[in-house]
Amino acid sequence: MPFAVPYLVFNGEGQDALTFYADVFQAEITSVQRFKEMNNFDGDAVFGERLMHSRLAKNGEEFIYITDAPYDGFTIGNRVTILINFETEDDIKYAYEVLSATGKVEMELQVAFWGSTYAQVTDRFGVFWQLNFDKKS
Repeated sequence: MPFAVPYLVFNGEGQDALTFYADVFQAEITSVQRFKEMNNFDGDAVFGERLMHSRLAKNGEEFIYITDAPYDGFTIGNRVTILINFETEDDIKYAYEVLSATGKVEMELQVAFWGSTYAQVTDRFGVFWQLNFDKKS
């Protein structure tokens, strides 16, 4: 069964939010990746330090992901996205095809530099979905 994770999006305050929520929920920060770690990163040093992806876990279960917006047009309304972790590659391909048929592809389905098959799609209702299949799981 795939599972959903709330993905909180910030505009440069991601690190502060990560630290704050780790304290609030007495959670462990299990992953921190910065934009400067991306292949072919060409942004400035300040942007490079922003969070590309981070995770909080409690009792070994990840329950919140946090990022800084990597795009223009950040608005308060797009602070939360839904990330679905799929169990099979066929399942992620199917979801991507159905969502992208009537939605807007934000990031093509691809093998991301961190090793997962990944895509981003805004569906026809305006819901922003992050689709992820980790071959290691």
